[in-house]
Amino acid sequence: METAAAPAGEGLRERRRRETTLEICQAALDLFEQKGVARTTVDEIAARAGVSARTFFRLAGTKEDAVFIDDERFVSALAEVGADGDDIGTLTRALRDVFALELARLHADARARERFLRVRRLIGHEPSLLGAAIRRETTSSDHFIPEIAARVGLSELPVRAAVGLAALEMRTALDEWARRADSGETADLLAVHRDVQRLLGAAASAVGPQD
Repeated sequence: METAAAPAGEGLRERRRRETTLEICQAALDLFEQKGVARTTVDEIAARAGVSARTFFRLAGTKEDAVFIDDERFVSALAEVGADGDDIGTLTRALRDVFALELARLHADARARERFLRVRRLIGHEPSLLGAAIRRETTSSDHFIPEIAARVGLSELPVRAAVGLAALEMRTALDEWARRADSGETADLLAVHRDVQRLLGAAASAVGPQD
């Protein structure tokens, strides 16, 4: 069983819930890699994780979501974006810093890093997982964007644009990291993220705003 370090102040009930989500995620990953998403059932995932179907549906919802249920670090990071400025440039830098910090934390956690890599590699081969990942990202953004807009004093459109850019950088970095792993390369996730930020920034500057 995979056991992650407990956050400070976490109670026994919260710790057990988090460990159960890891067990479900691990079971889903193992089965998806062995059989594919389409040929894997919820009952098989629940049985391998040692939980009831009821517990599975309460924590995961769908079999596709099972591999993402413990991956709230990037979603939660949005709640940490402060109100240090009221322009889109300042907000974009703050968002990029927050996502970079979460990538650094992920990079430092060997077990979480391996799990993330397995998920991103599966996404590249399983369209249903890609759809689930996009849906979860969109739902999370829609939840936090009004809150961020209120905190920083901007309308929702510039906030949506800034969040979209920072999320694109992060997603592209994770996908490139997984692609290199599939090719047998050893890639530093943080270095890949910095390269993606630089390249996307250069691309945006070259195109410029449209009239």
